[in-house]
Amino acid sequence: MPVVQWQDGLRVGNDIIDADHQVTVDQLNTLVDADASEFPRLYAEFFHHLKEHFEREEGLMQDSGFPAYLIHRNEHRRVLAEFERFQARISGGNLAMARAYVAEIVPNWFATHLATMDAATAAYIRQAGAAAYIRQAGAAA
Repeated sequence: MPVVQWQDGLRVGNDIIDADHQVTVDQLNTLVDADASEFPRLYAEFFHHLKEHFEREEGLMQDSGFPAYLIHRNEHRRVLAEFERFQARISGGNLAMARAYVAEIVPNWFATHLATMDAATAAYIRQAGAAAYIRQAGAAA
């Protein structure tokens, strides 16, 4: 059974972020169901995806002038640091704590982060884009 079920209610209204979130959900569900032989590789792939997703999201925040950029970026860094610590445990052969983390903590964090920080970011990007379009249309008139 998936720990997170993708549904339209998880969309934040930004195609880039939403596409990344769909991959996040798919990879997380695969990781949670992985057997011990596959878990280390799938964890590394998920960790890599998160790094790339956070970089894309942070680029969008910077491009739009998102005022809470540093707060959002610092949350990303906090989560990546947690993943790094669990990666070290996995490399040492201890899968149990990492399994519990991805099955119990990550789904709740993801849902909360998406509904708060990511939703606010996407809304700001939409507003900033609309304002830029209005300015450009006014300048062209």
